[in-house]
Amino acid sequence: MKPDTLSFSSPITRRHFMRGISATGLLLATPRAVAQEPVLASLRSLAGGKPLMGTSVQTQFDKIYTPEEIQILKTQFDSVTPENCMKWQFLCSKEGIYRFEPVDRLVDFATQNQQRVVGHTLIFNRDGNYPGWLFRDGEKEADTKLVWKRIEDHVAKLMSRYAGRVDSWDVLNEFVEVPSPGYRVTDLTRVLGADYPERLFKLAAGIDPKAKLTYNDFAVERPDRLKAILAFVRSLREKGCKVDVVGSQSHLELGEKAAGNLDKMLQQFAAEGFRCALTELDVDVIPRAQHWNQKTREEANKQNPYADGCPDEVLEKQATVYREVMGAVAANLKHVDRVTVWGISDRHSWLNKWPWQRVNHGLLFDREARPKPAFREVAGALGRK
Repeated sequence: MKPDTLSFSSPITRRHFMRGISATGLLLATPRAVAQEPVLASLRSLAGGKPLMGTSVQTQFDKIYTPEEIQILKTQFDSVTPENCMKWQFLCSKEGIYRFEPVDRLVDFATQNQQRVVGHTLIFNRDGNYPGWLFRDGEKEADTKLVWKRIEDHVAKLMSRYAGRVDSWDVLNEFVEVPSPGYRVTDLTRVLGADYPERLFKLAAGIDPKAKLTYNDFAVERPDRLKAILAFVRSLREKGCKVDVVGSQSHLELGEKAAGNLDKMLQQFAAEGFRCALTELDVDVIPRAQHWNQKTREEANKQNPYADGCPDEVLEKQATVYREVMGAVAANLKHVDRVTVWGISDRHSWLNKWPWQRVNHGLLFDREARPKPAFREVAGALGRK
C-alpha cells in the first residue's frame, strides 16, 4: 500500500462511496485499475498543509488502534493532538512524578510520519483538569506564590522537553464565560486572580518562542461567545502577550447551521490579525437539547437510537454539516491554521460517552474504519480549494 493512500474493505460501502467521491475527481488511477482495489487521496495530501488536517490521538494509541486505524492516522492527517496524556492531571498526578512515556511515543510517531504536534494543553481552566496537589501545602491550602511557582515549573518542564518538536501549544483552554464575571470561576482564578492568563502566555512565549501559541475554547462561533472571546484575546495582545491562534473546538450537532457563524468568526478574528483553528471538530448525530434540560434529562439519557448502526439518510445529513463547515474554511483559507477532527473512527469517539453513554457516529470513519459520506464531503472541499 502506498504511504499516502487508503484502501477500502467493504464492497457495499465502497460502491456507495465511490459513486459520491468519483464526481470530485479524488480517486487515484492505478496502472492495473481493474485488478487492484481503488484508492483515495488522503486529506493531508489534498490540503497540502493549507490548512493542516489533524486528529486527536488517544493515550495508548499504539495498543488500542486497529491496523486500519493506524493507517488512517498515518495517511490522512499531518497534525496530531494528544487527547489526554499531556493534560496536567494525567501527566503528573503525583507531585514530582511525571509520566512522559505516552507523550514521547506520540511525538516520536508524529516525527516518523512527518506530522505536526499540538501541545494540548498547558492549563485547562476547569476544576478537575489539574492535579489536586496543586493547591495543597501539606495539611493547609497552598498560597498564591506556591501555586504560581508550581505552574511555572510545570510549564517549563513540559515545554522545554518538546520545544522544537511541538508546532503549537494550547496555552490556555476554556477560560472565557459569557455571564458575569466573564470568566469561568475555578480554583485557579480564586487563588491566582482573573489576570493569570497574561502571566501564562508570557511565560509560554519565553520558553518556546518559535512555537505558535493558541487560546482554545468551546462554541467560539456562537455570537455571544465570539464577542467575549475576541475581547479577551485582544486584551491579551494589548498587554504584550503573544497569541497566534484562536481555537474553536467546534463540537457540532446534526442539523446545526454552523457555517455562517464559522464564516463570521474566521473573518472577525482575521480582521484583528488572529488566525483560527477548528480544534476538536465532530458532528453529533443524536440531539443533545433534551439532555441540557433538567426536566427531560433523565428520559433523554435513555436514548440510544443508533446502537445497531446509523441510517444512510442520517449520515448524509451529517455530511451536509461537514460540507458547510469546510466551505467556511475554504472561503477563509489563509486565516485557518488547521482543522482537527476529534478522533479517528467512531469506535473511539468521546461522543459515545458524552454527555451520556450511547453509540454515536460523529466522525469521518465508522467503527470498521471505513470512510463515511462526511469524509467524501471533507475530501471534496479540499479537492476544490
